[in-house]
Amino acid sequence: MKRVLLFAALMLASGHQRLAAQWNLARLEPGDATWQVSTALDPAIITSIGYRQLRTVFGARTQFGVEAGVVAGNADLGDYRARLEAGVQVYRRGSFRTVASAAFLTRGTGNTVFRGTNFGADVGLTAGMYRPRWFVAGETGYDKPIVTHLTHTRAYRAQYYADAQDGWYIDTGGTRRLGVVTGTSLRGVELMLRAGVARTRGGEALVAPGYATLGMGFRF
Repeated sequence: MKRVLLFAALMLASGHQRLAAQWNLARLEPGDATWQVSTALDPAIITSIGYRQLRTVFGARTQFGVEAGVVAGNADLGDYRARLEAGVQVYRRGSFRTVASAAFLTRGTGNTVFRGTNFGADVGLTAGMYRPRWFVAGETGYDKPIVTHLTHTRAYRAQYYADAQDGWYIDTGGTRRLGVVTGTSLRGVELMLRAGVARTRGGEALVAPGYATLGMGFRF
């Protein structure tokens, strides 16, 4: 049972943060909104779509967003990610900006062993140079699955463990990330590239130790 729980936690925790992507705040003014589409290697191919809007909250530029994605193909049937997020510009000096972010997320995965649904949180920090036509920054963050629900399949009960317990579990680990993000604008369309490494809370490598995201944004 512990092995199933650990596997479920890794499947659910690995990857959600790669759906999130830092976009160029220097191109936006309060009230501007953007639609984004992106494809991530994480470790399967995940395609997502998101909407974000920039506002001024207590004098600070704050970007609110919603994003959802699904896995292409059949790597994990029913694999999905969704998140609500906010990013606040906490420091600016010239073209240098620091942005802190926080998000609430839900994700699910299913296979021949179990069906899992997870609710969690993610916090991150991005710092770098932001110009109207390009940006480059470093990022770090931590993804914490808060509570996970597992439902074991009949096949698993019949072949491996008949007394497997369905239900809610807490403290199923977490993942840390460290990477870079960059982007450029071409005729009103923003292109973004994001890549880095990810480790478990204890420092162990994940199934896919690295992550990468390629995205395209449209402002209106």
